[in-house]
Amino acid sequence: MLDMNIWLGVIVLTILLYGLKWWHGRGRKVKVYRVSPESLKRAKEVVVPVLALVEDGESFPLDEQRLVHSKEDVKSAAKIMAYYFWKKRRQEELARIKHCFVALSRFQDASLDLEAQERRSARERARLEREINFYLTHSPFSARRS
Repeated sequence: MLDMNIWLGVIVLTILLYGLKWWHGRGRKVKVYRVSPESLKRAKEVVVPVLALVEDGESFPLDEQRLVHSKEDVKSAAKIMAYYFWKKRRQEELARIKHCFVALSRFQDASLDLEAQERRSARERARLEREINFYLTHSPFSARRS
């Protein structure tokens, strides 16, 4: 009888934990990037103009109107290129893409005063660093290389 109570408790606890895991994860959306020759070509078209703007070694804010594409489009393209460079073991290019991703924080609304732009840029920089580091340390990067 005691064994039956223990097993019943383990089963009920397992069901509760899986239910909690399902409930917690149902609002989470995962964006999947498809890496193909076409997506790489498009990603390069999106990222290269941004690289030209942010590889100046400076940190002052830039007008976001200088971006040809939205920040979200540039971030997606940078993630595609980061995966490609990681897969090809091209660490220098991967570092450039990571820098470009974080440097998107420099692009701010020019209608704000310089101090507000710098505050917003600093907050965004921290968020972008966390985002790219999370992306680079999780799937598909954590999977074994074939």
